[in-house]
Order: sequence, then C-alpha cells, then structure tokens
Amino acid sequence: VRSYWIYDCLYNLDKIQRLARLAKQFGSEVVVALGFSISPVHTDEYFANLAGRISTLREVDGLLWYDSAGILDVRRLGQLAPKLKAAVGGKKIEFHANNLLGMSGPAYLEAVELGLADCLHTASRPMANAASVPSTESVLRNLEIRGYTHSIDKRTLPPVAEHFERVGRAAGFPTHQFAEYDLLQLQHQVPGGMMGSLLRQLREHNIADRLQEVLEEIPRVRAECGWVVMATPFSQIIATQAVLNVLEGERYKTITDQMVAFAGQFYGEPTSPFDPDVQDRILSSARAAAVLDNPPTQQSEDELRRHYDTTDDDELILRALVPKADIERMRAAGPIRTDFPLLSSRELQDVVDLVRAATTPYARLVTDTFEVEIAR
Repeated sequence: VRSYWIYDCLYNLDKIQRLARLAKQFGSEVVVALGFSISPVHTDEYFANLAGRISTLREVDGLLWYDSAGILDVRRLGQLAPKLKAAVGGKKIEFHANNLLGMSGPAYLEAVELGLADCLHTASRPMANAASVPSTESVLRNLEIRGYTHSIDKRTLPPVAEHFERVGRAAGFPTHQFAEYDLLQLQHQVPGGMMGSLLRQLREHNIADRLQEVLEEIPRVRAECGWVVMATPFSQIIATQAVLNVLEGERYKTITDQMVAFAGQFYGEPTSPFDPDVQDRILSSARAAAVLDNPPTQQSEDELRRHYDTTDDDELILRALVPKADIERMRAAGPIRTDFPLLSSRELQDVVDLVRAATTPYARLVTDTFEVEIAR
C-alpha cells in the first residue's frame, strides 16, 4: 500500500502519529484528514490551529482538506485558504468534497486559483456528483477554461466512463446523480457516503416518510453532543440517536452503546463539551454502566491471533474488524461480481418484457458489438 489517509474527527494526535509511524515503516505516504464543518466551534482559527498541529508531525506528508457534506462555499474558502497554507508549512494539501449542494466544483476551482490544492479528488462522470465528488471531466474543463494545463490524456476518459456507467447500472448503483441546493444540508451536514445508507435503512423499516423529521433532529443532537464533525463514526452515532428520538417520540429514551462510549470519551475528548443534561442522561442510561466498565483495549497482534485462532493475515483482519454475522453473510453470498455484460440488467429486462409481449417465443438482437438471443 503506497499511501494512507488517516482521519480522526476528534484529532487524537498521539494516535494519529502512531498510525503514521507504522505506515512510514513501509515507505508509504501519509495524509491526515482535516474535516470541514460549520458550527460555532469550527472557526478559521480552529482549522488553522489544527492544520498546524497535524503538519508538525514529522511522519505526516500532507493534509487532506475533507468536506464530506459538500457545504464549503467559495467565500469561506477564500477566508480559510491563506490561513491553512500558512499553517501547513509547505506540506501538500489534497482536497476532497462531496458535491451534495453543487458547490464543490466551484470550490475546487477556487482552491486551485488560491494555490491551496495540490491534488483534487474526482470521479468518472457516471459515478460523480451528489454523494460523490465532482467529475473528472468537468473539473478538467473548468481548469482549462481558466487557462490551467494538465497532463491527463482526455481520450482515456470516455471509455472509463462507459465502463463505469454499464457496471454501475448492472450492479444497481445510481449513476449520473444530481443534487439540488438544500439549506437543510447546511444544518444537518450528513456526509455524502451516509445519506444514501440512511434513506435505504429507513425504507427497509417502512419509515422513509420520517426522513425530514430525522434530518431536522440531527443538528439538535449534534449540538448537544459537542458539535463533532459529521463523519464516521460520529455521523452514524448522531444520526442513529436522531432516528431513535424521532421514532420513539421521547428524546434519549433509548441510547445506543456507541453514544455512551462517545459521551464517556472512549473516542477521545469531544470537540466542545456535551450539553450537561444530555450527558447526564446518556451516562445514567440502562446500558451505560456495562459499557463504561468495559473500555476498548489495544490488543497486540499475537493476542489477536490467539483470540481468533488464526495464522492467516486476511482472516485475522476480517475477524478483528468485521462482525461475525456479516462475514458469514458475505461468504454465503459467494465471490463478488467482477464481470458484467455489455447490456445492463435493466436493458435486458426490457428485452425480456418485449419477448413476453410478442407473439413469437423467440427474439434475437444483433448490433456491431454484441448479439443476444432470448427464447421463451
């Protein structure tokens, strides 16, 4: 592995440095994420101070300026850029922004104009935008219009896009996404990678109609829990508590073990203090004593091997990091799919429907690149 991104939204620098030092033993590049967020706590001075503290770590090669909720506009970026540049002391800065509000493309361009970004994270157009990052195609075009040059051979982009559009559709993933500007996003700041999962889980429980209530409750919970950046694992902890608060009709009636661990500072010191009443309620909940009496341990590799009774490295990583039931489901599902037909499953279904509607029991479709036959 040639490079690592390390992120810890509570910025435990001792833990970050330990991981960076391990990566450096193998000659890897290390970039540490600094998550952008909007709150009374997240001032320009807050970000500049953190950027400076992270950049002083000898093992760290650069900073990942990470806007997971896609809420950074060009005006705020203009205020932040000179302070961040001064703070990192010449180390490189990568920029990753999920395009949930349509603002990440302009932010990318502004970051280049201001000399802030040494690397921009983009995606092939069918897989870009909305919960993903801006498209490679649009970012290159905008940079060219502004007079910038690059070394990317744009002839390679269409076949990549064609491939991922076909694979994405066949695998059931959304393609060519688009997200409208929504002020509520600025309030709840749910990251792009989580929004789809949240909606899917609400649908699975037949409560998708409560999404608006959940999104309105999330910023309340976040404020009460110290304005933590909405990124893994805290976005999940905050959003899960918001769902429970909405569904049960009584706030903090049910409290998850993870929320107890967060309030008990198992993850580190919160960005700012919890609301005292809320923290008291969390730490006096039914499960609190059991959780607080069992803080996480830092087991050695040998201890983990003995615990999971395996000498296989891949098996050890799976067993240590993934719940057993999930591993069993994964293996029961068989190998992941690595090849896809030229036609997506949706298009094949159209052909099947055509055959069903036709009077003939047989259909044959031929083009320059493929041939398919379907018999009833």
